Amino acid sequence: MQKQLDGSPAAMRLDVARAVEMMGSEDALRSILDTVVISMSADVPAIDSALQTGDILQANRMLHAIKGYMPIFGTDALIEQVAAVEQLSKTQTAVALQAPYQQLQVELQSLLSDMRDYLNAAP
Repeated sequence: MQKQLDGSPAAMRLDVARAVEMMGSEDALRSILDTVVISMSADVPAIDSALQTGDILQANRMLHAIKGYMPIFGTDALIEQVAAVEQLSKTQTAVALQAPYQQLQVELQSLLSDMRDYLNAAP
C-alpha cells in the first residue's frame, strides 16, 4: 500500500534537517540539490514517457537512481513511496506501473518545488 502525502503547503517533501545532517552543511546540501533538481526535472517526466511506451527497464533504472538518493533529503513517507514504486517496477508491467507512478509523480513534482523554494531562499 502506498502512502499519500498530505497535499497541504505545510506537508513538505524535503527534510532539510536530515539532509544537512547527512551532507554536513547547508552549503553541501545546496550543492547536491542543484544537481538533483536538474536530474529529477528530466527524469520525472522521462519515467512517465518510458511507461507510456512500455519501456519498464528504462523506468526502473531512473526510479532506482531516485530511490538511491531520496534518503538523503526526502521525508520518511516519500522515501517509502519511492521504494514501493521502484520495487513494483521490478515485477510489474509498464501498464500496471502507470497508476502508482502517477501518484508518485505528483509527490516528486512537489519535492522539486520544495527544493527550488529552498534553493531560492538560500542566502
